[in-house]
Amino acid sequence: MKKFEYENSMGYVIYSASKAFQKAFDLELRNKIGITLTQSKVIFALYMFSGLTQRELADKIGVETPSLVPIIDKMEEDGYVKRKLDPKDRRLKRIYTTPKTNALWDSMMECASQIRKVSLNKVSEQEVKSVLETIKRITENLSAYVGDSEVSNAKKKKN
Repeated sequence: MKKFEYENSMGYVIYSASKAFQKAFDLELRNKIGITLTQSKVIFALYMFSGLTQRELADKIGVETPSLVPIIDKMEEDGYVKRKLDPKDRRLKRIYTTPKTNALWDSMMECASQIRKVSLNKVSEQEVKSVLETIKRITENLSAYVGDSEVSNAKKKKN
């Protein structure tokens, strides 16, 4: 049987780095501004695509729709988002940010900047550039392999 060094495999290392980023960013957000990582993902997605339905929003942030409902309920209760009926289809509710959310944006960016600073300690800008280019290529390769058109379409729009 072939020996496999799991801890040194590309997938494991990328996964571990992703989990570490998420944990650190969640902690920073909770401590500095009182929101969770998932709530920040909702805010980021709504800034990019205002007026999403719950299903569309769940797809954008990578969670199941039923898991998102209590998060949106809490955010609406706290005044961060507002649900509005879709004028063309009254069965749908669209989600929008509020002025209270807008006031959080700079603080969220400061939290992200702090995590970037901590994570890149003793890492050169050239190393960062190289790693980003490599991970993007790996993502494109894997997306092409599984037929994920979302990544392919994003690349076409960029070019």
